[in-house]
Amino acid sequence: MKRILIGWLLLALCLAVPAGAQTYPDPETITVNDFAGLLPPEAEAEIAAELDALRDETGIEFTVVTLSRKEVFAPDQDLETFAAGLFDQWGIGDASRNDGILLLVLRGDREVRLELGLGFDNAWNREAEAVIDRAVLPEFREDRYEAGIRAGVRETIATIARPFHAGQPAPERKSGGGAWMGALFVLPILLLIFWRSIKDRFASIGKCPQCGERGGLSVTRRTIRPASNTINGLGRRTITCRNCGYHSDEDYSISKVRSSSSKSGFGGGKSGGGGASGRW
Repeated sequence: MKRILIGWLLLALCLAVPAGAQTYPDPETITVNDFAGLLPPEAEAEIAAELDALRDETGIEFTVVTLSRKEVFAPDQDLETFAAGLFDQWGIGDASRNDGILLLVLRGDREVRLELGLGFDNAWNREAEAVIDRAVLPEFREDRYEAGIRAGVRETIATIARPFHAGQPAPERKSGGGAWMGALFVLPILLLIFWRSIKDRFASIGKCPQCGERGGLSVTRRTIRPASNTINGLGRRTITCRNCGYHSDEDYSISKVRSSSSKSGFGGGKSGGGGASGRW
């Protein structure tokens, strides 16, 4: 509710700005900024924890932003220009590596953009397109925004962020005359396999260590002590099983808030205009 009210305040402020002025929302965090109110608090916390873990592991800043409509901020810009402008305004990613990633969802416009930092060459655009087409849009078309955002974040981490950090080149995605005929045959099979993998991923994280049943485990994370620029924070990961009542708590460290050359709290990275877009 707080973010929805903030969204209305931003709208009022933008309407008061003279025509031609460029305005973007200010980030609340460097992980999830759900201004459109698409995510329940628990889902937002879990996604933020995934993005924090990615940053701790690789140094890559990956942020999710949801807004209602871009015209509130930049009515004369298309999706790609707006996403790149927001990316640069916030300075997502390390300033020297330019390895930031932005997942931008415009609920009212029914548009989504996966924007990549300047450090990603154009070959990674194909991977971004695959994430949008295979993981995000199928969920968004059914109004399952939480599921689409979760799937998009996880696929981006698995197929773009981690391989890029490891120094791997973007995978080859061949195309050519007659390739679409093969795609018509293979695509339904791939979609079925993908759907089952996503379904299994959300339904279960594995076998319960107590009763051995699958499909009954759930994971929640909460912050016990927030991190600051001087001390690490403390988080708690809780695993429960609805089949047998198994309960396990595991504490983990949250890295210090790092100083940054960007006023937003990000690392000062730039967008190169690469990535992929989708509409539903």
